Amino acid sequence: MNARISEIFESIQGEGILVGVRQLFIRFCGCNLNCYYCDTLKESEFCVDHVNGRTSKNPVSLEYVQKIIDSARVHSISLTGGEPMLHAEFIRSLQKTKPFYLESNMGLPEKAKKLKFVDYVAGDLKVRESKNADYEDLLERTFESFKILRNTRKRRTFCKIVLPSDFNAEEVLNSAMQIKDYVECFVLQPVFGSRLENIFKLQSKMIEFGDTRVIPQVHKFLGVR
Repeated sequence: MNARISEIFESIQGEGILVGVRQLFIRFCGCNLNCYYCDTLKESEFCVDHVNGRTSKNPVSLEYVQKIIDSARVHSISLTGGEPMLHAEFIRSLQKTKPFYLESNMGLPEKAKKLKFVDYVAGDLKVRESKNADYEDLLERTFESFKILRNTRKRRTFCKIVLPSDFNAEEVLNSAMQIKDYVECFVLQPVFGSRLENIFKLQSKMIEFGDTRVIPQVHKFLGVR
C-alpha cells in the first residue's frame, strides 16, 4: 500500500493541547477543502524525508513510513496534511507502535469511522469566513465526524477553531454548542497576525459551556517547522 506524502520530519507540536511535545510529523498530500489562510503545500511530486535526509518520488510505501515510525523517539505521531482522512486506509494499515495524533478538518465522516483507533484528535471547526464552498453541508459533516471521533477515556479529542480578526461570533457559538459534548475542550487559534479582541470576547462566552483556550501557532513564533 502507498500514499502521497509531502514531507516527514520531527519537531514540536505547535498547536492545541499538546503544544511543545515532540512529534514525528507525517504530512499527507491532498485536501478536500480550500481555506483562504492555509499555509501548507497540498500536493507534491516528491516526499521529503527530513529524518533520514532523503527525497523520494511519490507515492511512498507503507513499509517505508512504518520503519520511520518505529525508530522515532517522540511522544506521538502527528498525522497531518493536507487532509490525512483522505488516506484513512493507509493510516489504518500502519502499526500503532506509538500514539497517533490525527489533525483533521473533520469534513469526511465516512473516513472518520475508519480511524476510531487514534489516541488524539485535533479536529477543526471551520468558520464561514474560511471561505469554503457549501459551508452548511461542511458543518453537518463536521458535527458527524466529531460524534464519531468523540472524546473518550481512550481518546482525547479537542476542537480547534481558526479565527480571523472578524467573524460571526454568534454563528461560532451555535456551532460549538453542537459538539460541546464530544470534546475535551475548545482551542481558539488566531490566524497568524490577526487581532485578538474579538477572539477574547468569544472565549468569555464559550467558557460558559466548555473549557475554552486561546492558543496561537507557537511554532511560528519560534520559527520552527
